[in-house]
Amino acid sequence: MSARFKSLTWKQSTLVVFSALFFAIAIFLVEVALVCFSARQQLTASQNELLDSIEHPAANAVWALDDNLASQTLEGVLKVDHVGSAIIKLDDGSIFVSMSHPSNRNVLVQRLSEKLFGDLKQMSRTLYRPSFFNGENRQQIIGQIIVSYNTQELTHTLFTQLRFSFLATLARALLITLVLSILFHRFLTKPIAEISEAIDKIDPECPDENLLPTSAAHQDDELGLVTSKFNQILSQFGQTQNKLRRMATRDPLTSLPNRTLLLETIAVTIQRARVHKRQFTLLFIDLDRFKNVNDSLGHAVGDQFLARVARILERVVGDKGTVARLGGDEFVILADEIQTPDQAANFVDKILIQLNVPLQLNEHTIHPSASIGISIYPDDGITAEDLIRHADIAMYSAKAEGSNQWAFFKQQMTERAAVRLRTEASLYDALKNNEFVLHFQPKFDIETGEIVSCEALIRWQKEGRLISPMSFIPVAEETGIIIPLGRWVIEEACKTLKKWQKDYNFTLPIAVNVASQQFVDPSLVPDIKQLSLRYQIEPSLLEIEITETSLMNDIELAISKLEQLKSAGFGIAVDDFGTGYSSLSYLRHLPITTLKIDRGFVADLPHDSAIASTILLLGKQLDLNIVAEGIENEQQLDWLKKMKCQIGQGFYYSQPLALDDFEQRYIKSVTASISHI
Repeated sequence: MSARFKSLTWKQSTLVVFSALFFAIAIFLVEVALVCFSARQQLTASQNELLDSIEHPAANAVWALDDNLASQTLEGVLKVDHVGSAIIKLDDGSIFVSMSHPSNRNVLVQRLSEKLFGDLKQMSRTLYRPSFFNGENRQQIIGQIIVSYNTQELTHTLFTQLRFSFLATLARALLITLVLSILFHRFLTKPIAEISEAIDKIDPECPDENLLPTSAAHQDDELGLVTSKFNQILSQFGQTQNKLRRMATRDPLTSLPNRTLLLETIAVTIQRARVHKRQFTLLFIDLDRFKNVNDSLGHAVGDQFLARVARILERVVGDKGTVARLGGDEFVILADEIQTPDQAANFVDKILIQLNVPLQLNEHTIHPSASIGISIYPDDGITAEDLIRHADIAMYSAKAEGSNQWAFFKQQMTERAAVRLRTEASLYDALKNNEFVLHFQPKFDIETGEIVSCEALIRWQKEGRLISPMSFIPVAEETGIIIPLGRWVIEEACKTLKKWQKDYNFTLPIAVNVASQQFVDPSLVPDIKQLSLRYQIEPSLLEIEITETSLMNDIELAISKLEQLKSAGFGIAVDDFGTGYSSLSYLRHLPITTLKIDRGFVADLPHDSAIASTILLLGKQLDLNIVAEGIENEQQLDWLKKMKCQIGQGFYYSQPLALDDFEQRYIKSVTASISHI
């Protein structure tokens, strides 16, 4: 292709313009020739007619030597168009009468007039004695009349007329050029340009998906035929290319991607993950005891087995990634939606559960199992080959542990994920077996030291020991168990309030924590209202504690839910206030009743008191209750008392207590004091 591109429309327009101008000029030249020929004929005819009209009076004037009659005759001659001069001579050659018009000299016009009318510039006629004079008919020459034409004026007049004719012809040519250019562009050049653009957009990988556009105006002409034939070629080429690509990139037995296509897919996934700073997981799967299936049942059953396993893996993976077969009984799963080790462990566990379902192949029942190695980008490799190799190494590590095992490339990940999975399974069992209990931490009026409420805190009582919430709450949040677990906490708090009312005719408000996942759950508000009605609890006795981070995830949703709870009479506290850095601008819009100063800010008292002071000042201005949590010494308490903080909790007062201990120390003592009074 030429480095300098020239538009077909421009070429076409140029050709039409020059063609139209050529034919216009040619037609004009023919018209000039015809006009000149016609002008010469008209001039000749008018000359003869003029001579015929003046011959008799001129002859009479000469015969009578009447110069007045001669002058009148010549004056009449000069009035004829383009006559420049007229002379009457006597028979001896002397001039009898002469008249002329002044003329302008133009060399170019003069030369042109000589070319066109030089031979017609002057005419003359011999004058004879008038006929039948005295009854005689004698041919006697008495003189000559000479008429000269101003051919320059005639030429100028002629070409003035031709100029307008030329302009009209030129205008017609340009108009025709414009119309033809538009028509050619609309019906020829534009469709060709559209076809050219469509050809540029053809994807070499999928040519049959980018067929050329067809036009109804060209269905029955050569352009339509070319387009149709080209589209047929694209379709055939696409089908052939798909067959070749499938043969080159697909496993013939399972139709899964082979190693070539897998490497390409991993490379693309790595580029995308690098741009978006994401992780993804690669699983290397080796079927356990597959050689026994081949040896005992034959290769035909073995092939059926591999095909069934491929379908199982595809079903489990779904849209979370790609399943490929490297060969033999080795499969690889590229799980680009699985980003963390915990997610990978969960995913592998689901795969093994599905793989372990017995398969019926003809009359044979096969119990599949597999060993799985896990590598994670970019921690375990930044190239496709590294990730596959490291997942393969991890697979052999898993196989060494026995059948149906899995392992990370890094051993510490395996251990951590195994602990997490065991914890997750145990959490479901613990919830089912009522292994969770509530402990209660009292809250006190800082000024008077009297107990005013308490906070319910969940504990896991397993095999005679208490498991720290820090060990199981993160797992519960990641797996979603936190939602039923949180509902259990609210229900147990309601049961406790009901028990205190029944046993002691006295109760303390209880605060319960709501996790982020639980807060966004649509059933949260209906559950709280339903439980308070079921156990006939005054809504004001139940305070819902929401972390600042939960509020900031979706502030509009948070405001809506909190307004529903507050309008129903429940207390609302913002826990860990000051750690989210973003809620101050929204605080005045939140329908809350209490702010809790995070224990991290209380721990810095009294030396670093800037944030705590700000929260206290803000709470007072918004008429909110302020609770300081994590009070551990008298110095912190003194500062809070000095700053007029209303409520405090922490180990300085009391650690969280089991229900019986809490009732013994606080509920019973308070009711005893009331009854004594």
